[in-house]
Amino acid sequence: MDKYEAEEAYPEGLFPILGQAGLLGLAYPEEWGGGGQPYEVYLQVLEEFAARWAAVAVATSVHSLSGHPLVQFGSRAQQERWLPDIATGAVIGGYSLSSRRRARTRQR
Repeated sequence: MDKYEAEEAYPEGLFPILGQAGLLGLAYPEEWGGGGQPYEVYLQVLEEFAARWAAVAVATSVHSLSGHPLVQFGSRAQQERWLPDIATGAVIGGYSLSSRRRARTRQR
């Protein structure tokens, strides 16, 4: 870890390893390749990651949270297409936050 921190780099292939260990989809339903665990279990895992390497905890959080809208609001086809790959780390999820207020401020 210290080597990666010093080089400001991220270990190649980390997400598939975490996915194979079942750590990326803990709170996702089992039918989509998740662990079906309570959200608190997922948070405990993030705390453990953060205790050693905060960047991994944040990246894991962003990745896992990117699938939350699919779990809650996605169509069956979207869930089938994306959730198994997010849970296993075959794809890396992300999201973007925006603010309507900020957008209006810029337009003035």
